[in-house]
Amino acid sequence: MELRQLEYFLMLCEEMQFTRAAERLNIAQPTLSQQIKVLENEVNTPLFHRIGKKITLTEAGQILYRQAQTIFQTLHTTKIQMQQLASLEKGILRIGALPGELTNIVSDLVLKFMHKFPHIQVTVTSGEDIHTLLKNNKIDIGFSFSPLIENYDEQFVEIPLYTEQFCYVESKDSAAQHEPVQLRDILNEPLVLFPNAHLCRRILNAAAKSDKLSIEPKFETSSIPAIFQFVEQGLGGTIVAKTLFDLHVSDKLQAHIIQHPLLERETLLIYQKERLQSPAFKAFLDLLEPALTNYQLSFSANSL
Repeated sequence: MELRQLEYFLMLCEEMQFTRAAERLNIAQPTLSQQIKVLENEVNTPLFHRIGKKITLTEAGQILYRQAQTIFQTLHTTKIQMQQLASLEKGILRIGALPGELTNIVSDLVLKFMHKFPHIQVTVTSGEDIHTLLKNNKIDIGFSFSPLIENYDEQFVEIPLYTEQFCYVESKDSAAQHEPVQLRDILNEPLVLFPNAHLCRRILNAAAKSDKLSIEPKFETSSIPAIFQFVEQGLGGTIVAKTLFDLHVSDKLQAHIIQHPLLERETLLIYQKERLQSPAFKAFLDLLEPALTNYQLSFSANSL
């Protein structure tokens, strides 16, 4: 049973006359008669009572008429919904990001995206393993850091977005640091740091190890607000990525970029190479670069 045959059938039901139906379909009347006969043979029952030139629907014809109307209505609705996807009047976008400041940045980007495309349903998932979330079809696009990427297979596209440095954050009431700030100098200060399992801390540990320095923080916590509260109260300083400091608006703190080749990281946008990307996905990419520019980040060349 072909859609073309059902289209002919519905037109004949509307006109109840072969000649007029054929004219409206812009086909020859014998062609219409032949296609209706093929359809009847396929369902193995007459669809019309033929009394001279007059025709009426059989009981089977009435059943097919109702179902054919439903089929074409479903096709029409499907076409509208697909057009809505293309015009961003409908759709779903699932984003994954590492916990911490990257999730905060992505959430801020999503707010900008939803203001522009309010009919798109967006979810942001925070997770440690972005690649697994992509493999398991939990997210459409992910954000991670290059130090975490080691020998992943070629099914992923990994686009470098920007590189950021680490900074030493202290109270504005503290004595000014000598510029440029050196890692060995600030490790002698009382510090509040992320625990060793945190990516930011692992990068810091690697930098200290390369310089044969030890790290002995005064306080460790995974709580970002607690870290900045510690510093604001003048209890010591902290070492964090520059974007994390920028996200924490405070007139009580000052930041100094640390001059060290290992104290930087590159943010990556990741998605599956073979996956057909939706219009919502493409619209998010278009928004990404100008939105992140607000963070005064240095974009990698030809990143998007």
